[in-house]
Amino acid sequence: MWAFLAVATALLTSLNPLLYKRLVRDGDPVAVVWGVTLAALPLLGLFAWLLTPQLPAVDWLFVAGVAGSGLLNAAAHIANTRALKEADISLVTPLLNFSPVFTVIIAAVFLNEIPSVQGLLGVSLVLVGAYRLNRGKGGWLAPLRALALTPGVALVMLAGLLWAVTPLFEKLAIQHTYPQSPRAAAFAATAVLVALLTPPVLWARRPALAQLVRHRRVWLAAGAIAGTAPILGYTAISLGLVGYVTTLFKLSSVMTVLWAWLLLKEPGIRQRLPAAAVMVAGAILIAI
Repeated sequence: MWAFLAVATALLTSLNPLLYKRLVRDGDPVAVVWGVTLAALPLLGLFAWLLTPQLPAVDWLFVAGVAGSGLLNAAAHIANTRALKEADISLVTPLLNFSPVFTVIIAAVFLNEIPSVQGLLGVSLVLVGAYRLNRGKGGWLAPLRALALTPGVALVMLAGLLWAVTPLFEKLAIQHTYPQSPRAAAFAATAVLVALLTPPVLWARRPALAQLVRHRRVWLAAGAIAGTAPILGYTAISLGLVGYVTTLFKLSSVMTVLWAWLLLKEPGIRQRLPAAAVMVAGAILIAI
């Protein structure tokens, strides 16, 4: 069941980069993230109310988990959205598959979880896939120049690092609801995210809503996904191992490359899709 929910989450979120790319074309990334999460909040609240038999009790670890998830998600969303503004979707999104690599490193340093040979093979595949993704014209040094000179690549790597840690906070929040309620944790974490993003949007006096209203169909579609995917994703995290679930989430990158090619006619599909597939294969090897 958790695997089905994780793949369904990946399918939904694979459409997000296309929608965000359209919204940030003439809009501010912070305002876009704020607007989409704000639109998602009522739907998340409705799901939490309908699918939660009783109001769960919580403790301070729930608060810590929700706060950590909100803070890291705010930074990751902003970094990822700015990356989408500066680079092609099919270049940016597969690089998020680096997050399992970060998870392996963090676990080895802080939890003394030394990766197996299979895990190291998975890490190697992710690195090879990312290198192949950036290669293109210019020989073997082209990926190094891309990482050094393309702001979008650096930003998406930062987002991947932050998103490697957020599932740990989300799992903590879910485990400290009594009875366990992934829906309540998803709603609370999203509410914190909206609260964190509201002051900078208002302080900057940007016409945030005006930008979003001009593209209201895309905005509402992104909000509907943001209001549905966390319900599926948090439920999957509550039922399965975090490493397994988050790895299946990475299947969204290959789907996004396909959407970018089919819907936006982005070039380079022959180079990027095989590279993205290699990265996903490596991510799966890390988790199984």
